[in-house]
Amino acid sequence: MTDPNGSMSEREPPADGRSPRGDRVYLIDLLLTLSRGRGLIVLWVLGFGLAGVLYAALVSPEYTATAKVVREASDEGGGLPGGLSSVQGLGLDLGAGGSAGLTPGSYPEIATSREVRLAVTRDTFSFPSTGRRTTFVEHVNRPAGPLDSVLRYTLWLPWTLKATLEDLGGRAEPAPVAAGSTDAVTYPTDAEERAIAALGQKISASTGDSGTLDGGGGLMTIATTATDPTLAARLNERVIEHLRTRVRTIRTETTRESLTFIEERFQAVQQELDAAEDRLSQFLERNRSVLTGGTEPQLEFRRERLRREVRFKEQLYSQLQEQLTQTRLQLQREQPVVTVAEKPAPPSTASAPNWTFTIVLSLCLGALLGLVATFLRAAFRRQGDEEETREKMEEVRASLRPAGIVQGIRKELGISDSS
Repeated sequence: MTDPNGSMSEREPPADGRSPRGDRVYLIDLLLTLSRGRGLIVLWVLGFGLAGVLYAALVSPEYTATAKVVREASDEGGGLPGGLSSVQGLGLDLGAGGSAGLTPGSYPEIATSREVRLAVTRDTFSFPSTGRRTTFVEHVNRPAGPLDSVLRYTLWLPWTLKATLEDLGGRAEPAPVAAGSTDAVTYPTDAEERAIAALGQKISASTGDSGTLDGGGGLMTIATTATDPTLAARLNERVIEHLRTRVRTIRTETTRESLTFIEERFQAVQQELDAAEDRLSQFLERNRSVLTGGTEPQLEFRRERLRREVRFKEQLYSQLQEQLTQTRLQLQREQPVVTVAEKPAPPSTASAPNWTFTIVLSLCLGALLGLVATFLRAAFRRQGDEEETREKMEEVRASLRPAGIVQGIRKELGISDSS
């Protein structure tokens, strides 16, 4: 429809069917919404920025000490030296020694394993935060201070509830091992379990040759984090030391089992040889006069049999003695050497918290939430001003009342209101 001047009326829709509110009008409304909510956005940004600053100021600084160690390649073709995997003629198959399949790629897993962490938690360190020298287990399970208690039930409340639920559903204390029992397996206590979990967040091990973890050798970086630079370096030193011990135990396990077997067999053969020599000596002593005359063939046969038994025991004793010496030498050769290429040193700067990252993240999060709050407020206000929206909201409220619910059920069942 046209006005008297021949131009199109404002209420007549365009010929292309588009809404009267084009893109230009929508952008103007968007900018208008942002301009009206600028104060709310600024408040959100300032609030989250202040929260980020307070967080960075209240959190204790952390220092990360790093060390580089050389991973030794294992000798998969090893075994007991000198072709002594079995004692010739004696049927004693001792198997092969070696490194139990240990490769350089398994070193990072060993460095962060429960066994290594448990050994570190039982070591004694000097903690500047408490001014005492104690074990890591006692330090983790010490009573919380006033500030820690406030943070635990305010900012850290979700983690506090999670830890409480885990403690309530935790396993019971293991039964003590009876005296003289052969069961030497001991399990960590609940306090040690908490220390192991806490230390797991402070230790990391990585390699620079990703994709070649099963290759021969290479450098491995061990990083430890603590609230004091000297403590971080000491933790790193203890991790390396217990890594050496654990690798040595794994690498020499098979050879140690062979050595134990040979030692037991050697002692048994030594006793058998002494007993055979005693029997021969007693026989010669009792029959000295008879054997001198040479008139008793049965006694001669008996003497030769005792001598053969002694010679056999002597041969077995000699071979086992050689086997014992060779296995001990092999055990010494298999001792792995975890070479420290770069020793851990107390770091000069803190690794956390990162003030720049924390503040920028807080500001961005505040701006995002401020935008969301601005658009939500504008949407609610727009809906409240529209008559149709008010009618819809009233219909929704009526349908949620008990009478409305009953009416809906009757409608679904096809029951008219008159009946």
